[in-house]
Amino acid sequence: MATALTKTAIEALIARARGQKGPQLELIDDREPGLRIRAGERSVSWSLSVRLKNGQRTRITLGAWPGMGIADARKAAQDARRKIDEGGDPNAEKREAARRAEQAAKSRRTLADVLDQYEREKLANLRRGDAVRRALDGKKGLLRELVRQEPASITKADIADAVKKHAKTSPIAANRALAYARAFFNWCLHEDIVSANPAGTLKKPAKENSRSRHHTIDELAEIWEAAGTLGYPFGPMYRLLMVLPMRREEIAGLPVAELDLGAEPAVWTLPAERTKNGQALRVPLSPLARSIIAEALADEARPTEGVDDKGGTKPNPYLFSTTGFSPVSGFAKGKRRLDAAIAEARAKAAEASGGEPEPMPDWVIHDLRTSFVTMACRTLKVPANVADRCLNHVATATTSKIARIYNQDDLFDERRAAMDAWANFIETTVLGDKPENVVPFARAEVA
Repeated sequence: MATALTKTAIEALIARARGQKGPQLELIDDREPGLRIRAGERSVSWSLSVRLKNGQRTRITLGAWPGMGIADARKAAQDARRKIDEGGDPNAEKREAARRAEQAAKSRRTLADVLDQYEREKLANLRRGDAVRRALDGKKGLLRELVRQEPASITKADIADAVKKHAKTSPIAANRALAYARAFFNWCLHEDIVSANPAGTLKKPAKENSRSRHHTIDELAEIWEAAGTLGYPFGPMYRLLMVLPMRREEIAGLPVAELDLGAEPAVWTLPAERTKNGQALRVPLSPLARSIIAEALADEARPTEGVDDKGGTKPNPYLFSTTGFSPVSGFAKGKRRLDAAIAEARAKAAEASGGEPEPMPDWVIHDLRTSFVTMACRTLKVPANVADRCLNHVATATTSKIARIYNQDDLFDERRAAMDAWANFIETTVLGDKPENVVPFARAEVA
């Protein structure tokens, strides 16, 4: 029912609304059709209930009490009704104004601001999200020199110039960074932050060939010995990477809770969220792998606890860590130390023989996986599909897509025999130089 709106009536309405929970209370103006004031526990506002030209009824918010008084509310209602009579829609106009204001605010944000949002909304859900952020605007990030600009102002030429500079020193890394930038600007495009992707049509600066590098037995022996000079955490980590042909990040970030060393056989259960292909895997641990893990756990350099966000301490959950609360990092530095140890050993050997030292051919940690597959299949006679599963490749190279879908056997017993044979090969041939003692896969016991 319409009533005469007065300050006293409105204050009484507010008092009643603040003293009870439930729906808002309202008074309808008896002078301006459709005008009403609503009061709830926390807010009091004016609105106009009116029918648009198309017959649709709508409610238009006019303002808040007491900032907007009775007279102002009636004038605002009249102005809104006049716009509707002219075919307008005040609510639609407000939404458009808000959209433009939001767009303007977005356009004023710097690239750094948008990257922060991208990290919160996208990268935080990715396994390698931190690495992607570093590649974008980290110390050597592709977009580092552009972070003060507004995203919409960044051009294709800006990205192309950054890619060229990056490719001069790290061509393959520049390829990866360009891919990350392209994905980032696609996200910006979807969020209406930019109108076009400045990295969308740029080509990779470097041609990539699939790596086929695998080590010789002598090289594996050199890597093993050099790793032994590094100490914890990189020394045992590199040796474990030789014995277990898993990916670097999977072993470097290995939580102790994933290990069951008391089982027979001992098993490392690698969860799907920590694998590249999203496939969980039970990794059988050979006696050699177990001994490396046990030594790392007992190493005096391994922190037993770390400091949490609140300044308290908690047990170190990782096998390899220097902080006690995060997995080991600094892989580039660790690899340089390993290469330096190999070079030093080669220099001493050359000096003793009176010759000139030769550097080890270029290699990366991932080549240890290739070395495993090559020697396991060629020397130990491990079937290719078993070697594929040892790498957690789901046997893509050896079975059809249909077979992979319907055959979900993880070949655990076969992989256990293969890993035991590989560990024996490392101990006897790589380290002991006793090729006659190699136990091929065909003679390995399958539990």
